[in-house]
Amino acid sequence: MKIKKILIWSYINGEPHKLLTTEEQQISHGMGLLATLFPGINYYSISGFQTVVNNYVRPVLKKLFPELIGKTNYNMTADEMVEIDVFLPSKGYEWQDSRKWIKKFEKLLAS
Repeated sequence: MKIKKILIWSYINGEPHKLLTTEEQQISHGMGLLATLFPGINYYSISGFQTVVNNYVRPVLKKLFPELIGKTNYNMTADEMVEIDVFLPSKGYEWQDSRKWIKKFEKLLAS
């Protein structure tokens, strides 16, 4: 999946990049990112979405794009794109219910 680099920056740094449009700041833009990184994942609510972002998406993006961590005013254009691939599939709520899945996640994150 191709996604705007400024959206990745926003998830890593926990704030919207100044070049993101209001529409791009909506949760719907992040849902595709979650589905790509963790195909099959389910989350029940907005708070579930935020839990997945905080506990799983943000650490993965920090691993994949360490150069974006903590950069304020990072020099990017609004249309610069990056490629995101599958990190770890999840069968529904496996991310929440399966210690085996969490161990696999931790192992991939550490490698």
